[in-house]
Amino acid sequence: MDLHYLDPMTLSMVVQLHLEDLRELEKSITGKGKHREGEVLDSIVAIEAYQTELSSNAQLLSDRAMCQSMAQAVVLDADAIRAFEAEETQTVRDRELACRLAGIQDPTATTPNLGIEMTGKMKALAIDAPEDGIIPPGHAESSAWAASRQPKNLQSIACVSCTEKHYRSNIATCPGCHHDYCGECLRSLFQASMADESLFPPKCCRLPIPIDVCRPFFTKQFIGEFLAKKIEFETPNRTYCSKQTCSAFVPPQAIKNGVATCIRCHTLTCTVCKKAAHANSDCPDDPAAKQLVELAKQEGWQKCYSCSRFVELQFGCNHITCRCSAQFCYLCGERWKTCRCDQWQEDRLYARANTIVNRDAGGRRLGANARANLVTRAAQNLVRNHQCQHTSWGSLSGRHQCEQCNDTLPNYIYECRQCRIMVCRRCRYNRLT
Repeated sequence: MDLHYLDPMTLSMVVQLHLEDLRELEKSITGKGKHREGEVLDSIVAIEAYQTELSSNAQLLSDRAMCQSMAQAVVLDADAIRAFEAEETQTVRDRELACRLAGIQDPTATTPNLGIEMTGKMKALAIDAPEDGIIPPGHAESSAWAASRQPKNLQSIACVSCTEKHYRSNIATCPGCHHDYCGECLRSLFQASMADESLFPPKCCRLPIPIDVCRPFFTKQFIGEFLAKKIEFETPNRTYCSKQTCSAFVPPQAIKNGVATCIRCHTLTCTVCKKAAHANSDCPDDPAAKQLVELAKQEGWQKCYSCSRFVELQFGCNHITCRCSAQFCYLCGERWKTCRCDQWQEDRLYARANTIVNRDAGGRRLGANARANLVTRAAQNLVRNHQCQHTSWGSLSGRHQCEQCNDTLPNYIYECRQCRIMVCRRCRYNRLT
């Protein structure tokens, strides 16, 4: 019985009228007495079956009305919930600050987040609700009603990362590019960004993914860890605890007069040499640091002016974008576009061009002259596309290695048709474009 096109009141009235008609029909059949004792008429069986179906639909309508009312109440009260939560959070913070100033510990200090988290999850289940918060009929249904048909908010949507289909309630849409991600892929992407700074902040199509969009899929602890990592990655010239068994990041607020105090183990660290703090003396030269600098000179590595990381250029032009987002020249280490160094080194340029030509079996079988022409054209293409925006992608079948994260893909890999870089799906969407 397909009733979901009617409004709830009409549905309830239709069901009750049908039930009353069936009761009258049953009385008229049994009252005639024209059947043998103990015999069950087919008409009576049909009536009872129909009554069972109608009673089931009546229960479904009741469940639906209750769930719709609950979801609508949550959405309508969202602003009040947030206001109450903000007030309570501020109260907790004031109490924590008072305890710190008094030198005592407050064991009850917590940061409530239930309101936003629960509101977000309920809104995720009430898809297509208008901005005024009024949920129209057909939304926020009970599990029993959902089992009887396929509502819009349970339609399958493909995740752009894993390509698997998920219910809308397990999907978040990026506000900038409108790509859809499932909860599991979002957690994986955010975890990867916390371990690999080149993926931070998590992005899709070069646009950061706001953590508020993903909040219903994350625990409060995970959100706290992500925000702490955000502070770490946004800090230039970071200092980490010099105690090897700790190595925790020391935030700028815990640094005074060139000495960093670890908030975890309270070890004192020099912000210059990153070793244990020096008592009443300037920072001495660090022998280990000197050895690293000498090795970098021998290998041709360059040091980032912002985060002091050493970078090795494998292919491409001398324009380097460090993991910390600083841009500099690989030859001299100065900020990009502040020096007069050549943009390309010929040996690296032609080494990359040969790598590209070697991907094609036909290119490897060509004669010396024909192959040299292909390499020259590949080198010219690299120069033209050295600032490639990666707007056109193709795919190569077979086993390949991503040239960004070095992961090996068993079946296929993406290749930019302009600069010919090969990348995995994650690097394509979350690192390059």
